[in-house]
Amino acid sequence: MDDEVDIDEYSARGTLEMRSPRPLLRAQRVLQIALGLFWILDAALQFQPFMFSKNFVPKYVTANASGQPAVIHWAITNVGHFLAPHPAVWNSLFALTQLAIGVGLLLRRTVRPALAISFLYALGVWVFGEGLGMVLTGSASALTGAPGSVLIYALIGLMAWPRTATGQREPEQRRGIASSAAAQGIGGAFTPLAVWSGFWTLAAVLFLLPNNRTQSSIASAISGMAPGNPGWYSHFLERTGNHFASVGTQTAWVLAIVSLVIGFGPLTARRPQVFLAAGGVLAALLWITGQGFLGGVLTGHGTDPNTAPLIVLLAFAMMPGAGIEESASRPPLVSFVRRNPVVATIGFFSVALALVVSAAYPAPAQETAGTAMSGMVGMAGGSASSEPTLTTASCTAGNSGTARSGLDLNNTPYMIMSGNAGMNMNGADASAAAGLNTTKASWNYTGPALPIALADELLAQGKNGPDDIHMAETGCAAEPTFSQEINSTQFVQATSQAAARYDNLSTAAAAGYVAVSPVDYPVVYYVNPRIEAANAVARRTLSAAHIDGLVYARIPSGQMVLAAALYVLPPTVHKSPMPFGALVQWHQRTAVCGPLNGSATTLDITGTPPCGTGTVQAPTPYVTMVWQVPVAGGPTAIQPPDIQIVEAAVMQATT
Repeated sequence: MDDEVDIDEYSARGTLEMRSPRPLLRAQRVLQIALGLFWILDAALQFQPFMFSKNFVPKYVTANASGQPAVIHWAITNVGHFLAPHPAVWNSLFALTQLAIGVGLLLRRTVRPALAISFLYALGVWVFGEGLGMVLTGSASALTGAPGSVLIYALIGLMAWPRTATGQREPEQRRGIASSAAAQGIGGAFTPLAVWSGFWTLAAVLFLLPNNRTQSSIASAISGMAPGNPGWYSHFLERTGNHFASVGTQTAWVLAIVSLVIGFGPLTARRPQVFLAAGGVLAALLWITGQGFLGGVLTGHGTDPNTAPLIVLLAFAMMPGAGIEESASRPPLVSFVRRNPVVATIGFFSVALALVVSAAYPAPAQETAGTAMSGMVGMAGGSASSEPTLTTASCTAGNSGTARSGLDLNNTPYMIMSGNAGMNMNGADASAAAGLNTTKASWNYTGPALPIALADELLAQGKNGPDDIHMAETGCAAEPTFSQEINSTQFVQATSQAAARYDNLSTAAAAGYVAVSPVDYPVVYYVNPRIEAANAVARRTLSAAHIDGLVYARIPSGQMVLAAALYVLPPTVHKSPMPFGALVQWHQRTAVCGPLNGSATTLDITGTPPCGTGTVQAPTPYVTMVWQVPVAGGPTAIQPPDIQIVEAAVMQATT
């Protein structure tokens, strides 16, 4: 395709000439090398130890089937089942393929074969490894990386494809985008302009999707990247997310409008530099917030640097060269409309329709600051919320019709942990996601029968029923977004990896964890006072590097099994953070006894009612757990009955 297709050809009649500054990335060869380095980085990340584990396929392949249309769900699931038996072998092949593509792009003679392979490989990864960027699920967002980095790799690959120079003008003789490095590949200037405007237009549509226009959507996306990252960065994400806690709707609209301006700017303006620079800056901001900076590379589980760095690369590659610019030249969109009026009209109405349809659907109801306490009209800063308060009376479908004090979900994917087999995020038992004593129908205790005396003790003192638990957030919750599901999976995995060192109780004791509940009872809570105090000072929550407490279960053999990692909500954090929606919730136990003169913000349990002399019935601080044993509600279940905790510990110890 000739790169003089009027979309990049400017009229030269009666114009004032001026020189533009030399761009940082001008030669196509530089673009090829930059793209090759990205592929090599991906290969290095693919060689991380986690990628060779049995959790690789569930996390990076089959998880992408969630929320997809039936055909795509079927295809991704079956590919996942095909890869699952030999994850290390397949991951090695993937890593070596990426390395070959990257090295091939660094060598002039192998650029074309490397790009050809990259197109095929990128298509497969985009479909099965990124689930088509999740754009068909209704929950994808450019804030978190949609439509997927590997698709952008392929599109930039078109611009990096070396063409035969016969019949072409030199870059110095071209004007505008046509003089840029990105315009020297397949399609000339048409390709980078189409990719740029297409990406930012799609970003605007995704920002306006109902699931991305809730009050807490922006905050959840940003805070959800915190788990697994270094403490300083995790703290930054949590603080940044808190700033957007109640302005998600307004922020989504602002981002959508800005995206449209950035996307259409190079098509309608004679000098596109300002729009390209603005796009690069916005992409960088999305990168360090909603995309977790380096795409989660710092967590040890990242597979690529995410989409934003590639958009920054594209912005540099599209900067016009140092040739002559003309202030009265015809904008590319005007030329294209004059040449292709029918195509331009169809494109315009398609974009307008997508934006209208996306923005017209109302955002789903979800938890807000106004539904904070059970049985109370919403309290936000001491005043009643202007939004309707949704109570548990209208949210009982997932709990066999029984009202309970807590968020209730309908048709929401649950997470099940079975030993070290990882998590299965398929299914639709909403009550399992919310936990709170709900046993999944297929959950069965497979260990030896517990002694009658032990079972009676656990049933008498550890029912943990709806009347014994108080939730920090109540009412009806929106179904978790795909981003929340993936981020909660990463949170569970990061926590489990950090807690694994404390499989032995003596190791935990040496690290400073002390018992804060009766040690003669089969389920014992331990807290590290130093970590708990540090978290309070830093206003830090849900940090895998700073686990407040541990829960151990004593099984009939006498072995103490690590049952859960425990996070305590610091007294300095006044609103419970929920970066993963209702998949990770805060609760407090109310049917316990504590010291008569103890602090209400300190986890200290002396037993269960009736309370003995010198103790009093009082609620614990708000806590949340990540279970290390296969309880029915999954790794983030709220508070299973103690007998189920012990049974799950027995199964864990005997597998």
